[in-house]
Amino acid sequence: MLADYARSSHASVLVLLTSAALLLSSSNVARAGNGTRFTVVDSSPTSWVARGYSDYTVSAANGWTVEVERNFDNGVSFDFDGPPLPGTSVDYWDVEFAAPFEAEITPGFYPSFQRFPFQDSNRPGLGFHSTGRGDNRASGFFEVFEATYGPGGEVLSFSADFTHYGEENTNNWAIVEIRYNVPEPTTAMLLLFGVTAGGFSRRRRPER
Repeated sequence: MLADYARSSHASVLVLLTSAALLLSSSNVARAGNGTRFTVVDSSPTSWVARGYSDYTVSAANGWTVEVERNFDNGVSFDFDGPPLPGTSVDYWDVEFAAPFEAEITPGFYPSFQRFPFQDSNRPGLGFHSTGRGDNRASGFFEVFEATYGPGGEVLSFSADFTHYGEENTNNWAIVEIRYNVPEPTTAMLLLFGVTAGGFSRRRRPER
């Protein structure tokens, strides 16, 4: 009887997950449209660039703009500008991504980056700056989930998360998300996945 119940429960979950996947494929129902944002998920008080910010997001909703371009290492650079959020003093964030050997950035995991543009040729590079602040050295890793380009190499969409260690010190950590022209799930979808799959797990500060 317990086995029958387990099979029945498992089947119900599969049905709900299948329904969720079908909803997610419909941009009019499940996705809030193409979104662009910069988010500091969390950071240590000693992060010089991220300043200890947590649950911090800027986007067009609070008057921010973004410029995106290909950098000289064949990577992708972002310049977010806008009015400081209440209680903050930052009016710009700059992030530069580069793959090893000046390869075009594609989805994947990029470990052991060095500060852009001073990375070794066989290492990824990442630059991270905010108003009046930048580190002399940096380390960490980033993961690219989406990167699409137009016929002229222009960036059409990009999605990545990174963990940054200022001055190559793991005590000076920042966890950041960048989304550019990528669909974001709606609250309804998040709730549905939360019920069926136990919810989304927030990326945590990596253990040393």
